[in-house]
Amino acid sequence: MSPRSPHRARQVAAVHLLEVAATALVLVAVGQAVGGRLEGFVLGPGWYWAMGVGGGVAAVAAGAAMGMSGRHARAEEAALHPRVLDVLYRRSLSAPPAPDEGDRVVILAGDNAERVSEYRQVFRPDMIAALTTPVLVCLGILIGLDWLTGLVLLVMCPLIPTLIKGFLKLFRKRSSESRRERARLTARYLDAISNLVLIRMLGAGQRVEDDLRQQGEANRGTIMKLLAGNQVVIIVVDGLFSLLFIVMSAGMAMTRWQNGHITASSAITIVLLSVLLLEPLHQVAAVFYIGMGGKASEKAISRWFDEAPQTAASRGSVTSTGDGSGAMMLRDVTVCYGDSQILHGVDLVIPHGSRTAIVGRSGAGKSTLLGVMTGTLPPHCGQVVVDGLDAEMAEAGAIRGASASVNQRTWLFAGTIADNLAVANPHATAEQMWEALRRADIADDVASMPRELNSDVGEQGCLLSGGQAQRISLARAFLSGRKILLLDEPTSHVDMDSEQRIIDAISRIGDDTTVVMVTHRRRLLDLARDVYRVTDGTLVPVGADGVTGEDLDRVESEDRV
Repeated sequence: MSPRSPHRARQVAAVHLLEVAATALVLVAVGQAVGGRLEGFVLGPGWYWAMGVGGGVAAVAAGAAMGMSGRHARAEEAALHPRVLDVLYRRSLSAPPAPDEGDRVVILAGDNAERVSEYRQVFRPDMIAALTTPVLVCLGILIGLDWLTGLVLLVMCPLIPTLIKGFLKLFRKRSSESRRERARLTARYLDAISNLVLIRMLGAGQRVEDDLRQQGEANRGTIMKLLAGNQVVIIVVDGLFSLLFIVMSAGMAMTRWQNGHITASSAITIVLLSVLLLEPLHQVAAVFYIGMGGKASEKAISRWFDEAPQTAASRGSVTSTGDGSGAMMLRDVTVCYGDSQILHGVDLVIPHGSRTAIVGRSGAGKSTLLGVMTGTLPPHCGQVVVDGLDAEMAEAGAIRGASASVNQRTWLFAGTIADNLAVANPHATAEQMWEALRRADIADDVASMPRELNSDVGEQGCLLSGGQAQRISLARAFLSGRKILLLDEPTSHVDMDSEQRIIDAISRIGDDTTVVMVTHRRRLLDLARDVYRVTDGTLVPVGADGVTGEDLDRVESEDRV
């Protein structure tokens, strides 16, 4: 919950109560006017002014409450999105993502965030005002009109929320089933969308369509059951309690008037005010759709926030170790996935301005080691120092910001080339972008495009070749201005021409930049001054002459993109 969320909800509830107070003023004035006619006296002009002003205030307050609740709900939802994603990023730093984590985040940041915002900023203020209104009205009747009628109605007021709470318990299971079916449908739909190409290649389109149709029907069925129960409750509660409150208030008012305890004006006013006692009943439908769904979504998001790992910032931040040990130092580093040790006892010192290559068979832990260096994978034990920053003490963002990385398969966001370059340096000028593109040997390709820097790259870079996308990723690393460059097999999924261009671009990097490469390519190895092999979870220096055929088993036989 955002810090301002309760304050905003109270604001909307206060405006709702202002609307109720103005409406009550109008009803009292009308009751006095009608009663005055029956009793033979004429009201002063003040009562008619009260009708007009009260009606105007009630209308303005109703519109204001509706507008405020809508704006506050959107603001609440917008505040939840980055918090949900922040937990995802922090979780990714401490452990690999779960298979269903993407689907879970989409549901949390989408449907759940919307339901929570509606629950907190629309339903909750309305319910606060609705439950407060009967109490205030009964107190007004008790003090200003007839103490006995007011007292009896006040005693009956708790019956409505008690009944609503009972129905909530009765239909909680049905509401949970509806949420589960909706989550399953969302997950399967997202899975189908993200694998459209594979589904077509395997000819599984009809099967997936049938599966989605069945899941959609299951979701529809649970929603209809929930709505059917909702309608039954609305009919019962509205019919029973509306009749009970209206008949009781009217009967008591009539009896008290006939016995001479109150005037006709007071009796009519009590009957008119009894309409406001039904405010909680107007929220019954919202209780089942917004209230139950919003409460469950709030619990789901709260559980997600509780799962967020502790950040390094909570332990304190240190700017530098000041030991001058080099661009990067790993000391007795161990990394585990579950019960398996991927790396253990790794020691490595990489001097400033060096060229270091890391080799090893596939699955040996090379990319894991690079993840430790980038700060995206904290080790289970050991010390990691990047550009003088101790990963145990410094903020995770500072460690990640000390280096730039280029992965095997680059990630480009839907947008323009300039947008993707600006990710590394939001304040970069067009000339700086062109210079980075020239360093990555992609400037001519971009210049030949009709919109140059403003050319769209498509979803996941689909409008570019694999080689172009990888060189743009390299240009993005250059544009960041960081002096540590981490390359995870940058030429493994590109054509021969792009591979040579990437190798040439790396060879031109100055001695002021430290380069660490994970590779199976002999031509990239030729650029390295130091070579290490990852084997059996340890790191062994081998030198360029010690590289074996197993280290290069993917060199020329690997499929090209």
